[in-house]
Amino acid sequence: MGAQKPRQERRGSVRIAAAAVCLALSFGLLVHSGAWDAMRARMRSSRWEPQKPTGHDHLTARMRAVRAAVTEKFELPAGSGCFREDGGIEGGGEHPLGRACDFMLGPAGERATGSSGRLGRRIAAWARDNADKYGIWYVIYEQRIWSSRWPQRGNKPMEDRGSITQNHFDHVHISVY
Repeated sequence: MGAQKPRQERRGSVRIAAAAVCLALSFGLLVHSGAWDAMRARMRSSRWEPQKPTGHDHLTARMRAVRAAVTEKFELPAGSGCFREDGGIEGGGEHPLGRACDFMLGPAGERATGSSGRLGRRIAAWARDNADKYGIWYVIYEQRIWSSRWPQRGNKPMEDRGSITQNHFDHVHISVY
């Protein structure tokens, strides 16, 4: 028969095991409740210092870098539009703050199909793939939104805003932190 551990040593082992179980349960609750995802989202966005728009185009340096990268990598048939005083939505959105650009895939109000639709999907995929590099916050295309704060949620469907343009079927919208 083997030697038994002293009683005090056994109590210490039990306490360590109990603490490990409590820690594992707490972590499980964090993950299950979504608090872990929320904490990770705050950590992602806190990496990016707020920027003020500058220059004649009224864009932040971060948005200007994204616009330059997109226009260099992709041939945009209808250019891009960025700063708008009203933002186009209630509350203004990111356009008046110099943190958003719309990359047009053809005439405004005309749904992108065929090669222009594929171009839009390629631009949106590029933005998602390069979000960490450029500080991209969210991407909207074809009435779906993707956020770097919640990348595990994928492209979430959006509410119907009423038109081809408002539902982002004719352009890719990219916003930065």
